Amino acid sequence: SLILLGILGLIGTLLMGLFYKELAHLINNNSAALCILAISPTVLLICVSSAIRGYFQGNQIMAPTAISQVIEALGKLLLGLGFAIYAINRGYDIPTVAAFAVLGLTIGVLISLVFLIIYKVLHKVQYKEININYQTEKAGAIAKQLINIAIPITISSTILSITKVIDMTMILGRLNDIGYTQIQANGIYGSYSTMAVSIYNLPATLVSAIALPLVPMLASAIESGDKIKEKAIISSSMKMTALISFPTGLGISVFSKPILQLLFSAQSKEIEYTAPLLSILGISIFLSSMITLTNSILQSYKQVKKPIISMVIGTIFKIITSYILIGIPNINIYGAPISTFFSTLIIVAINIYFVIKESGKISSVFDLFVKPFISATVSIVVGIGAYTILSNFFSPKVVILAVIILVALIYGFAILKTHTLDQSEILMLPKGEKILNILTKIHLA
Repeated sequence: SLILLGILGLIGTLLMGLFYKELAHLINNNSAALCILAISPTVLLICVSSAIRGYFQGNQIMAPTAISQVIEALGKLLLGLGFAIYAINRGYDIPTVAAFAVLGLTIGVLISLVFLIIYKVLHKVQYKEININYQTEKAGAIAKQLINIAIPITISSTILSITKVIDMTMILGRLNDIGYTQIQANGIYGSYSTMAVSIYNLPATLVSAIALPLVPMLASAIESGDKIKEKAIISSSMKMTALISFPTGLGISVFSKPILQLLFSAQSKEIEYTAPLLSILGISIFLSSMITLTNSILQSYKQVKKPIISMVIGTIFKIITSYILIGIPNINIYGAPISTFFSTLIIVAINIYFVIKESGKISSVFDLFVKPFISATVSIVVGIGAYTILSNFFSPKVVILAVIILVALIYGFAILKTHTLDQSEILMLPKGEKILNILTKIHLA
């Protein structure tokens, strides 16, 4: 896998590095050329990182992945910001400043990879002896299996990336068609992607923490033929996804403007027209999270081609609806988050059909989804009341922080009182025993 991913990553890096100007022209944004060049090495670095992370995840050792991602994120932030400040102080133009920031991101990924390589060299896996006749497969046979599995997964992941590029090209092109200048279109898309889409993607990052260990755990249960464990893993992962995505999605939709003001206080003008876009996107957070989860479930069943079907159908629908809606002057940029909602809804519906076909009937929909949704709705309603009252006395930043804490506490209380989380699921959490003991003492479990 390391060799195959290394070759693919090298090809991707060379294509981006050699044809960065052509790629910038292709997405209707020539000023992005230097950014594409600066980020091109990341393709190779991420490919190699993925192979090493996959090795540890296959052994159900999740710490290296988590630590490397933290290093990567900190590197992106600190180096990206530092390089951008350096470029600004040198008097470079905005596209060059952006390229310097992206170069910091690339170096952050490189540092993360160096950590993974060192960890892999130092780490020794203790394998248990098994009393079966096992013949080591030849490298060619293993490579063939990897390709058969990897190509469909890669295609489905690539569809997501291509969709983002198409989305950007579609927004810029269609805004130009209805009378916006290139500068105006870039400004609108920049605010939408930087503010709204970035916040929209945050909950999916939390769900990825469920999806990553899910594949080896579920695949192991499937191979052993343990149907009870298999269904329990699927139900628990779906419930945890709902528990994370419902409150975050509803909260982001309802409090989009104060959240943006908290994070991007200096950009008041952009916040005014970005907040409604984020409110629409917030509705899709549960659906986006379920796509991540159901794709992982299908991959565990070796049904790696099924997500391609749903992704292709959803992507085609998104392209068509985006083109139509954004081209309507009264809708314009709002067509992007609207099309996202309907396309993610279609993908989830198809994926759920495939999951049920493979695993059989899933657990009670009421327990998995309705209970978390009711708990989230109650906590958000209380949050709205608290925000309305507190905003008369305190600054918006203080109020939204207080409301987020209040909503989280009420939500936690609600899911415990409704027994949405049972004791076995609490024990699955980090420090589960201690948490359960505390909750038992205060009669919440």
